[in-house]
Amino acid sequence: MFSKETSQESQVQENEVCEACGTIVELGSVITEDDTQLVLPFSGPTKESVEALAEKYIKAAKERFETVEIMVDYKEVGSTIESEVTLQFECTAEKLIFEMGLSAI
Repeated sequence: MFSKETSQESQVQENEVCEACGTIVELGSVITEDDTQLVLPFSGPTKESVEALAEKYIKAAKERFETVEIMVDYKEVGSTIESEVTLQFECTAEKLIFEMGLSAI
């Protein structure tokens, strides 16, 4: 049986962990060294509109990381054009940095 003091100490320790980092997941369990590929889906009414949107992300990736490899695949689904832009980064850190900046594009 736990004493009241032990229970309170446990509660304080748990809160300190949560306040310190906002999460209880270890970063190493989320990021792996071979996680270097990012797939971005786009869709729109015309190929031109989809290309224009995808090009913003392609340009941003090329400007930031010269060695990024880019593959683009288009397909027509009904009256919509869908595209997948695959960005292959050299390392996980590059992918993570790019993902963190996606909201600014």
